[in-house]
Amino acid sequence: MLTHTLPSVLGRAKTLAAATSVDTTYLFCAANPHAFDVRDRERVIIEGKDRVRFLHAMLSNDVSSLQVGQGRWATFNTVKGRTVSDVRLFVVDDDKRNGAIWALLEPGARDAFVEGLDKFVISEKVYFSDAEETALWLLAGPTADQTLAAAGATLPPDEPFAHLETTVGGRRVRVLRLDVSGRDAKDLGLWMAADDEAAVLEALAHVPRGDRLVLEAARVEAGQPRFGIDLTEENIPLEAGLKNRAISFTKGCYIGQEVICRIDSMGSPKRLLCRLDLDGEAAPEPGAELSRDGKVVGWVTSAVVSERLGHPVALGYVKKRNNDVGTVLDVAGAGSATIAAHC
Repeated sequence: MLTHTLPSVLGRAKTLAAATSVDTTYLFCAANPHAFDVRDRERVIIEGKDRVRFLHAMLSNDVSSLQVGQGRWATFNTVKGRTVSDVRLFVVDDDKRNGAIWALLEPGARDAFVEGLDKFVISEKVYFSDAEETALWLLAGPTADQTLAAAGATLPPDEPFAHLETTVGGRRVRVLRLDVSGRDAKDLGLWMAADDEAAVLEALAHVPRGDRLVLEAARVEAGQPRFGIDLTEENIPLEAGLKNRAISFTKGCYIGQEVICRIDSMGSPKRLLCRLDLDGEAAPEPGAELSRDGKVVGWVTSAVVSERLGHPVALGYVKKRNNDVGTVLDVAGAGSATIAAHC
């Protein structure tokens, strides 16, 4: 069942499902990318001389090997392996005492992440602060790199979560490679001081502003899970397909590691997040039941009527022995669905 959602993320998922249709075509064409205001994503600065060692011991992915300009997706889990929060980390300065790691979180996830980690701080020098008076925009589309370069910016390497500081419109901006609209997307995050936002946007005035629902629709089409709706404390990260994306199996111990590694060694978790193609005309609401032969075997998390694909698509959890690709399921109130892929 759908539990432990983040209110803001759930609200956007409900709005997406209720939309008559959403067209993501412009995110895949070679014309201008679109700019999206994503300042609701919560931003935290992590400092202190023990920050790397502490985060490495707490989170699911390898933090200690990161260099300046590199980033990584990770999860913070309970001792039972369930997901308290996910986080994108960016090493901005590796000076032991005065350096910093920047963290990007979903709207509403900051308190669980910061307060949860803070409980484990004993004598370590680790400090969390909100990145106040900052703004965050996203350039999405296949020509985002060219567009930003034409505005005079230097681009980070073409690697997941790579980042660097550059200038746009004469103002300092940290450019981050992100995966908001899909794992293979060419998304560029622009993290800047709030006082510099107007000048940066003026330099990008020719870039059309995009509708946030289009970003949501694109990630559902791409099978990209979002914490707070497709991945919650109800789930271990393996269920959402994060095994090779946000989890290290060589780094050593972290909170929840024993459970996650044991389940992985058994072959597969008891359910998997799947990308579903629906044959009806409407998108099911988040939480709609998925059934097979009259038995409930899962639930929908996110869904949209995709104008680009010509039919509704959804993400949803399906139990083991019922989640093979090609399996046909009944969707409560929305006809049937075929499992197209595992996320």
